[in-house]
Order: sequence, then structure tokens, then C-alpha cells
Amino acid sequence: DLSVFLEEFLTCTGTADKSRCAGFIGESVQKVYKINDFYAQKSGRYMTVNEIANFIKDSDQWSLLGHSYEQTTLATAQDYANAKKAVVAVYLNASGVGHVAMIIPGELRASGSWGLNVPAAASFLPTEPEKSFVDKALSYGFAKNMLKDVMIYGRKY
Repeated sequence: DLSVFLEEFLTCTGTADKSRCAGFIGESVQKVYKINDFYAQKSGRYMTVNEIANFIKDSDQWSLLGHSYEQTTLATAQDYANAKKAVVAVYLNASGVGHVAMIIPGELRASGSWGLNVPAAASFLPTEPEKSFVDKALSYGFAKNMLKDVMIYGRKY
């Protein structure tokens, strides 16, 4: 399903109306984990990355599992995903521009750039669609210099 969703996303980014493209990560969480936490009822659309990042920090439905540079956090994130529990990696830079990747069911993979075993992930980047992916290592979506600022959140059930 996510591979088809990636194709839809890439098609979306090539159209004049890119407004739907910004909500693909929220919509993908709904497709994989069957939760609609990232759907903004008032605006009638899925949240943007920055809206998700702000929502998740204050939500009592999500808890911080830890930092992405902690091996135990990465292992816990993969365990969550394999147990069909939603888990995301959130990054916001000092300017408030961010990125959210979804941890998906799979196995930890060795990351040469991070020097850690990292979970499987999916990522939809509206600003750089060519860097979007499904079923690659989480480290593929975040450069090593971002590592200290990537936080992992798990959905409470």
C-alpha cells in the first residue's frame, strides 16, 4: 500500500495544486496504523509537518520515546511499529521548519552514517519529493547532523 501511496505522492508534487501533498505523512499514518490523529477537523485536511510536530508535543495520546541517537529508543520504535502501534520521528530546526517520518513494521538495519541500528521508515518530503521513500532505514531521511534534534514519539493505546 505505501509503495502505491508514494507514487500518488510523487504525482501530487508534480501538479499545480500541492496543498494535498503537505498532508501525505498524516494520511500515511492513518493508512498504516488506522488512526486519524493527524487529521485537522477544523480545516478539513491532514496536518502539515509543522502542525504534526506541534500537535504531538502537546498531545496526551502520544509520548516521547526518546532521542534518535539512543539505540534503545530506536529499538523500542521498531518494536512499537511491529506491534502495529504508530510511531513517528519528528525533526524541527531552529527556524521551525521540520520533517516527520513514520516508522513502519520491519527490522532494525545497520546505518553507516548514524553508527546505529535504525528502524524501517517511510517519508514524504513535499519540498524535496525525490528524497521521499518507503521501507528504507530511518537514517535515510535525516542527515547525521540532524540526529541530535530528531525525537521519536509513540502513540499511546
